Amino acid sequence: MTDDSTNLPEISVDTIKDALRIDGNDDDTLIEGYIDTAKEYVANAVIDGPASEPLISSSKYRLAVIILVQFWYSNRDTDIKQTPYQVRSLIQQLRGKFWQ
Repeated sequence: MTDDSTNLPEISVDTIKDALRIDGNDDDTLIEGYIDTAKEYVANAVIDGPASEPLISSSKYRLAVIILVQFWYSNRDTDIKQTPYQVRSLIQQLRGKFWQ
């Protein structure tokens, strides 16, 4: 089994809404902002510069972004001081593979 897949679907608002079991469109703009920020956050934590195709095609990158968006959305009323352990672990694994 390989870590990377070019057949992974794009991380979309619907992906996050399905994961969080959200109906309706009230928070679509908020979720879209979280997705964009989480993509940048994870990429910047892994490599120095913009996300490359191999990175964004990684299933670990995708999972880290999804978990981070879910965390931010679920805790938006809380003062968050730490990134979830699962995201930190995935970032460390991605660094080992992609750090230049």
